Amino acid sequence: MQRSFAALGLWGLSLAQEAHRVAITHPGGSFNQEVAFLFPWVYFFSFLIFLVVAGSLAYVTWKFRARPEDQEEPPQIHGNDRLEVVWTLIPLAIVFVLFGLTAKALIQVNRPIPGAMKVEVTGYQFWWDFHYPELGLRNSNELVLPAGVPVELEITSKDVIHSFWVPGLAGKRDAIPGQTTRISFEPKEPGLYYGFCAELCGASHARMLFRVVVLPKEEFDRFVEAAKASPAPVADERGQQVFQQNCAACHGVARSMPPAVIGPELGLWGNRTSLGAGIVENTPENLKAWIRDPAGMKPGVKMPGFPQLSEEDLDALVRYLEGLKVEGFDFGALPKF
Repeated sequence: MQRSFAALGLWGLSLAQEAHRVAITHPGGSFNQEVAFLFPWVYFFSFLIFLVVAGSLAYVTWKFRARPEDQEEPPQIHGNDRLEVVWTLIPLAIVFVLFGLTAKALIQVNRPIPGAMKVEVTGYQFWWDFHYPELGLRNSNELVLPAGVPVELEITSKDVIHSFWVPGLAGKRDAIPGQTTRISFEPKEPGLYYGFCAELCGASHARMLFRVVVLPKEEFDRFVEAAKASPAPVADERGQQVFQQNCAACHGVARSMPPAVIGPELGLWGNRTSLGAGIVENTPENLKAWIRDPAGMKPGVKMPGFPQLSEEDLDALVRYLEGLKVEGFDFGALPKF
């Protein structure tokens, strides 16, 4: 029980540190650039209306205040047709301007981009899977994309309704079982972007996070080629044996889509910046705590704990998993948005 509370406290601290990164105002992608274009117009008209209404109220209150020498009822005004027409037409014009700008933005962000790179996004309770069908590559919980290249995400779910949302790059799209929704955008700026499930989906909905790693185009191409090449050398043979005995029934390390998906793909684990679908940083200590008691860190998770593993087996397994990576890439050093 104490371990569970400690794990939840660790998760809470991590989430608090990352809360400031939930910002839709950073236009890191073409989608958000269109949306961000609307903000100045909305702010301008909102401020203008506030000034007019508050200024008129202050003026009328001061101008027509009761004075000590006033003994009679003030003159009664029964309407002003010209003023009423003006204060009807001006708000109507503002609504039409905002409607036109919003319609333009909606058309732009929902228009498919020809030649976009396709990625199949699948939501599970409580993690995300990313498959690049054109590249023959698969990763889980961290979506790696090239900057300056259009991408189209085909989003679905295998259990309940989820919602895919990367505030720094694009808007939300529901992940619905048996259906495919799409969202297209072009990442503009390399960096590490924080993603969330935006639809209540169960006990660990708030812990169903992920990362989007945007690399310069040349680095992305190099990463893909290296990831598709021969598997990483075994970092620890004992750890590999422990993995085969305890983990291989649910997790693959081939970096490709298996016939049936049970658990997250671990073939690029050593390049991950986070674990548990983004809830804590990917460190040996956090990984060992996760393997021992994943439900203590993430209620409702389907992965069983392995408290029976000895310290030596656990250390060997961690070394093996950390060796599953493409050398020469430190995603944690990227700017965070």
